[in-house]
Amino acid sequence: MKSRAGPGSSSIGNACLPYPKTAIYRLGDKEFMHSNTDTHREKNCIIFFIKAPVAGLVKTRLAEHAGIEGALCLYRAFVEDILLTLKGSGIDIRIYFYPGKDENLVARWLGHDTQLFAQEGTDLGLRMYNAFRQSASDGYDNMVLVGSDIPHLSEKIIVDAFSGLSNNHAVIGPAMDGGYYLIGFSKRTLSGDAFTNITWSRPDVFEKTLHRLNNNNQRVYMLPPLHDIDTWEDLCVLASSLAEHPTATPTHTQKLIHTRRVLSDIKMLF
Repeated sequence: MKSRAGPGSSSIGNACLPYPKTAIYRLGDKEFMHSNTDTHREKNCIIFFIKAPVAGLVKTRLAEHAGIEGALCLYRAFVEDILLTLKGSGIDIRIYFYPGKDENLVARWLGHDTQLFAQEGTDLGLRMYNAFRQSASDGYDNMVLVGSDIPHLSEKIIVDAFSGLSNNHAVIGPAMDGGYYLIGFSKRTLSGDAFTNITWSRPDVFEKTLHRLNNNNQRVYMLPPLHDIDTWEDLCVLASSLAEHPTATPTHTQKLIHTRRVLSDIKMLF
């Protein structure tokens, strides 16, 4: 979730500035209020963080039951389904992938016409912060970052996230495992404190991040909590939901074309 990026050794500080005045921007066919002292049209982007599709690198906990190749197939399906949802929003998508040496592999997978950037930084926090900084430097006013663990991410969540940035400093979507599946800032409210001195992949990541934002007096828009698909138990819950709602669900899972196909292949969905 790569070809260019900010320097991996940048220092992180609190980049939050006084919150600006209000203007209107469009997202698809809808209009939202957004703080802005300029009169130019707001430019939005989605930062999509992914890993290269390499067996043994992705979904290692799922591999304990699905096998290394099965986990790889599931991961590819998750990314492809999320990407379809993101494209449906009509917002610019910037895909940041890891590790950086696998650009050709990712380009062959997702297409050479996609905006690909290498994740840069010594840990996940610095890589995310650098992605935000680079996107802001490239002219984007509002930026939302999502990961690849929630194939059932809906277009409505994306729309709500950008809407939430219209009168808040930050937006965040908590994951049920204690992390978060989405975080967003405007160029003027980007806070490096949200990404530094945090031990990632622990159940207190969301809590610590929210604490940092609150300590910086940043207004935070909260999205509904969602389940990451990290373990076999998580996958069973998703498969059960898809089986119960084969054509339409309020969580958008009817659109999981690639994930449904893989679940059928491994006999978890009939």
